[in-house]
Amino acid sequence: MSDAQPHHDDVTETTPVWRLSKGAGDHRVVRETVVAFMLNGRLLIRVSCLAHTLEDFALGFLASEGLVNGPQDISEVAVAKDLTSLSVRAEVDPYRLVAFRQRLAMSSGCGGAAACVEEDLPPVDSDARFRPEDLGERMSELQHASVLFRETGGVHCSGVTDGATLFAFAEDVGRHNAVDKTMGRSLAEGIALDSVALLTTGRLSGDILSKVIRVGVPVVVSRGAATSRAIGLARASGITAVGFARGRDMNVYTAAWRLGLSKEETP
Repeated sequence: MSDAQPHHDDVTETTPVWRLSKGAGDHRVVRETVVAFMLNGRLLIRVSCLAHTLEDFALGFLASEGLVNGPQDISEVAVAKDLTSLSVRAEVDPYRLVAFRQRLAMSSGCGGAAACVEEDLPPVDSDARFRPEDLGERMSELQHASVLFRETGGVHCSGVTDGATLFAFAEDVGRHNAVDKTMGRSLAEGIALDSVALLTTGRLSGDILSKVIRVGVPVVVSRGAATSRAIGLARASGITAVGFARGRDMNVYTAAWRLGLSKEETP
């Protein structure tokens, strides 16, 4: 598992609180920062996030939004000392950038995602398979790894797994951001995304599934619910979508054959 976890003094702070059961006291909360994401000298988005591992976020966001193919397209990433801006130099197809801006203008998604607008997404070509019990164990490991959540209750977390090991763990105030940071760390480490499962604590919505499809991940597993649009996108692209993964139980919505639950090659 990646050890790139934030130092709590950098990303949390103490605030006074009144607890009905205990009276006045203090509570640790996550420090949320608005970061201006500059691409090739122009503002791309402003994103509300945990100002940590912003380099991973930059790579993951650009890849999951279809703007770059991988680290080879990025020549420079610079994070401001005050953590309020992120500047990236990258080779980006201008037509992809126009399409991104059109999606962003129409999107109501949080976290700066621009993926909820209808578009043609490619099928995910992978024969990766996993055991449900392994995914359940890795999901429990993911939740246990999130010290920030136990301390503040204010973050989502994400990671990828080959079934046996949890890799590229990331936390953020936004579920989209946590997924992007996980994708970025995976790409930076050369992890083959077509052979892993993405784990997340956030709801599986259409914009999350769009991100997953663009980078070719074949299985996505969430502790939360899945929306009808997410299930439709997963079915169309051949992704295994799993929700309510809690303990030994989970809902497998599509492509159950990847988990050995069906002999069908399509849902």
